[in-house]
Amino acid sequence: MNSKQSRFVIGLVIALIVVIFAVLNVNPVTVSFGFTHVKLPLIILIIVSLLLGAIITMLLASSGKKKDNDKLSRSARKQISNVKVSNDGQIADALKENQVKKQTK
Repeated sequence: MNSKQSRFVIGLVIALIVVIFAVLNVNPVTVSFGFTHVKLPLIILIIVSLLLGAIITMLLASSGKKKDNDKLSRSARKQISNVKVSNDGQIADALKENQVKKQTK
């Protein structure tokens, strides 16, 4: 099983545990937002909290990857440029050697 498959299976197991936990907790609870109090079933509170956590995680994970990709692409461009310069130097050296060989013949 590769890494993506194992993470998917682990995610499904965790989601199943959360759903079972939420279904077992349907009693109403009072939630305080500072300026008001709301009475909600605990299942709604659990599922909303889970969804908000997933959204925050996706937003934070995607922004970090983009920065890493930008850094990687800059680094890759620099390495490619260095390789081109190195190859150009090697080609120039080879041409000089060929000219020297032709002149000595």
